[in-house]
Formats: sequence, structure tokens, C-alpha cells
Amino acid sequence: MSVVANVLAPVIPVAIVIGLGYLAGRLRRMTRQDSQLISRLVLEWVFPAMLFCGMAGTPRAKLLDGAFIACALLCLMGLYLVVLLAGLRASDRRVATLRAFVCAFPDAAFMGIPILSMLFGPSSLYSVLVVNLVSSLVMIPLTAVLLERGAGDDRLAAFGRAVAISVRRPLVWAPLAGIALSLAGIAMPAAVSAGFTMLGSATPGVSLFGLGLIMSGVSLRLSREVLVNAVVKNLVHPVLAMGLLWLFGIHGALARELFLLAALPSATMTAMFASEAQVYEAEASGSILLGTVLSLVSFSLAIHFCAMLF
Repeated sequence: MSVVANVLAPVIPVAIVIGLGYLAGRLRRMTRQDSQLISRLVLEWVFPAMLFCGMAGTPRAKLLDGAFIACALLCLMGLYLVVLLAGLRASDRRVATLRAFVCAFPDAAFMGIPILSMLFGPSSLYSVLVVNLVSSLVMIPLTAVLLERGAGDDRLAAFGRAVAISVRRPLVWAPLAGIALSLAGIAMPAAVSAGFTMLGSATPGVSLFGLGLIMSGVSLRLSREVLVNAVVKNLVHPVLAMGLLWLFGIHGALARELFLLAALPSATMTAMFASEAQVYEAEASGSILLGTVLSLVSFSLAIHFCAMLF
């Protein structure tokens, strides 16, 4: 019984906060505009502040761990490319692109930070940062390019534009600024660090509440594709991560953190891309909602097994 309690302990608070956000949306105490405002608050201010402080205080040796960075890159982009290439045989390029995006992009921003912080403490920010940078600098620009209808040089220029846009986002440049301070050996004054820490500490609760609010506006339409997407993201992705971690010889806290990040459901940003492209909208939204609900069980199992595997 104690094993079950230990496994569920980090998941139950997450489910409660997501549920409160969902309830606020369903009771119409908060609206779609409110969810957009919360998303902007988290992604442009609160989460970047947390990453900035976390990276500024991370030891230089940990920041230069090339094996972990390569493993995280293959973990995310490997699954993305496999799903993309498989989808190109049976569907339109844009549909295949969005399906790959849904299956390979974990919700590190809204779910990863709260859960990993409870399990591993502030040091887990490094793993979230690496996953965030791979997503922001490689996966998101590539997705944006493949969703465009142009070809050849147009796509190359589009990739450059997408990378430039990503670098200007606080979610990217704030942690890079923190890394620069750490590598230069510059310590922030205690009062300045306390201010950023105060803002960043709002990340877990606000992000989970915002996720529940976003989910309250999503209608779940079950289909074979939605179910397959959820299974691939919640179950296949962590298995791939496990194999890569063993291949690279990565153990300990970093291995457990990447394994659990891979076990997270799809990020809500994937539905935003589908909505903007007006393609795969119902499937993307349904996959996120179903994956998030199923993760209450699948992620609990991942927590249980990661302690034995790594």
C-alpha cells in the first residue's frame, strides 16, 4: 500500500490543480481569453524567470554534459522523424507533420516543472531546459517549415525565420542568459536572485491551473488515431528514452528526469499549431486531452519504474 501511496503522491496534487482549472472553465468562471492570458504569463514571464535563476545557479560541468544533450535531442527528434516518415506514406505532409509534433513534443512547461520539482528539486530545471531548447530551436522551427506550402529555398528561409522567432522568445533567451552567467562565473546579487525566484515560484500552480482551463474548452472526440497518438506519446516515448539512456550510459537523476519528461502527455502548443494551420485540429486537441487524462495512470507507473530502471 505504501508503494502505491508513494507513486501517487506527486500525481494527486497535479490532478487537483488541473481539475480546479478545468472546473473554472466548465463553470464559466474563467474564459478562453483568460486561458490565453495565463499561457502568456507562464510562457513569457513566470517560466522564463524560473529557468533564468535555475541555469544561473547550475554548475558549469553539468551545463557542458554533451552526452545528455545528444540523448535528449535523439529522444525528441528521433520519435518525431519516425512518426513523420511513417505518416508521409499514408497522409498529407501537413497532417503527418502535426501528428509527429503531437507524438514527440512533451508538456515540459506546464506539467514537467511541477512534477519534477516535487520529485527531484530545483536541480531538475536543467533537464527541462534541455528539452525546452531542443523543442524551441529544432522541433518547432522544423514543424513551422513543413507546415508551409512553399518548397526548396522558401522552406530554408522559413526555417531561418522560425529559428530567429524562437530565439527572441523569453522561454529561450532567458535560460541562455542564465547559462552565460554560470559559464562566466558571475553570481547574481542575492536580492536580484530573490526577485526572479519569487516570480518563478508561481510556475507550478499557475501552469497546471492554466492547463486545466485550456482543457475545459476542448471536446474529446475519440478515434483510433487519437488513441494511437496518446499511446505513442505516453508509453512508446518513454520506452525510446529508456533505450537511449542505456545506450549513452546515462544514469542517476538525469536519466530519471529525461525518462519522466518523455512520459509526459503532448504539449498544448501542438493544438495551437493545428488551429493556426487549420489541419488536424480535432485529432491534436483530442490527443492532448486523452493523453493528459491517461497520464494520471501511465505517469504514475513511469514514476514507479524509473526508480528501478535508473
